[in-house]
Amino acid sequence: MKPFQKVKLLTDKYVDEGIKIGDVGVILEDYDGDNFEVEFSDNNGITIALFAIPGKELELVDDK
Repeated sequence: MKPFQKVKLLTDKYVDEGIKIGDVGVILEDYDGDNFEVEFSDNNGITIALFAIPGKELELVDDK
């Protein structure tokens, strides 16, 4: 996974932060290959959540 790739959340453990399983975000930073800064936004581009997430809780989204 690399910065600016879209990813899908694979867990519901961040519901209190406003995101749920299946929500799509964008990687902003690759910290160490295992943890990534991800931004989740609404349809208007307003940030819902922005924090580091382990890569095992994310899946790359194919834009095709």
